[in-house]
Amino acid sequence: MIETSPKPIRGEWTSGYALDFHTLSSEYIGDNEYGRPQFDTKHSDMGKLLYRLKYKSDKSVLKIIVDTVTEFLSSRDWPVDLIIPVPHPA
Repeated sequence: MIETSPKPIRGEWTSGYALDFHTLSSEYIGDNEYGRPQFDTKHSDMGKLLYRLKYKSDKSVLKIIVDTVTEFLSSRDWPVDLIIPVPHPA
């Protein structure tokens, strides 16, 4: 399992949490040889896993993600109605 820093999120629901921020920092480091901007980006542990899943199609990270979510939910006595994965804005 990985370390997380759960953050409460507010909305039209009883309670909601994000297990962590995806991106911790992103610093512009210049353009590449094609003129495209490049960044030095730091991700949380969960952010790294989600990046691998989304952009590298690395399904091997799914068990770690599911186990982390399961442990978070099991550590509280909540009835869970819905889990919503939130996509990164385009």
